[in-house]
Amino acid sequence: MPNINCARCGTSWPQAYQFCGRCGGPLHAANLAPAVPVSAIPPPPTGPAPSGPLPQATIRLVVLRGVVSEGASFDIPIGQTAVGRYGELPFPGDPLLSDRHMVVDRSPETLDLVGIPGPSGVFRRLREPTLIRSGDVVFAGEQYLLVRSGDNVPFEPASGSDIPVETFGTPLPPQRLHITQLLAGGLPGRVVSTDKDAVAVGREGSDLAFPQDRFMSGKHLRFEATPTGHIQIIDVGSLNGTFVRVNRLPARLHKGDEILVGSLLFRVEIDAH
Repeated sequence: MPNINCARCGTSWPQAYQFCGRCGGPLHAANLAPAVPVSAIPPPPTGPAPSGPLPQATIRLVVLRGVVSEGASFDIPIGQTAVGRYGELPFPGDPLLSDRHMVVDRSPETLDLVGIPGPSGVFRRLREPTLIRSGDVVFAGEQYLLVRSGDNVPFEPASGSDIPVETFGTPLPPQRLHITQLLAGGLPGRVVSTDKDAVAVGREGSDLAFPQDRFMSGKHLRFEATPTGHIQIIDVGSLNGTFVRVNRLPARLHKGDEILVGSLLFRVEIDAH
């Protein structure tokens, strides 16, 4: 039986050899892998395009404290929803709520606070030190605190014919911070007015102390006057948090935000799909 020559290197080998012992190339055409033309490869299977609306986030308000059970959850639908004693999300048992206390506007992925018809407002918990303006209201413990810079405190001179025209006593230095506790009906309670740059608030050992407030931490928060005329508020590690009234609308609510509406404390939950 004649030998077969390697087509690659030309070396001659017996017919029984399948591969060249020199270069390793195949000696018979049957050992070559058949070439498959690209046109013979079937295209990947295709199916119909998905129909219907795309999955959207689940946005809900979860009760942390208030007139309903802790942990109660309320899904917010697309569009505007009014929260109050009456409305799309009603809580008729809360005497601190207005009929339509706040209005939220929900898109598939976001939630915005767009209306606050209730006169007592909506408060959001601080996540970090924040600048507030003179006249803003803060909620801490069980206290509503009106915060004003010294130059925005109204001055009411004493009246009466027995008050002499002359000024007696040492003039007070310019006031930097003026904090007023608000009682029922907006009446003033305890007041701190100081020329210092900071006012500490807590249950004890503070410039403004509320020893009977069971929701107030020993050291709860601090107000600091800034050179720009703003007031910085800092929660110093309180247990129940510090809340600032929302004044600018619309206000975007984020996952994990805590908002106080009447006596109801909600946590915003947003679960994206």
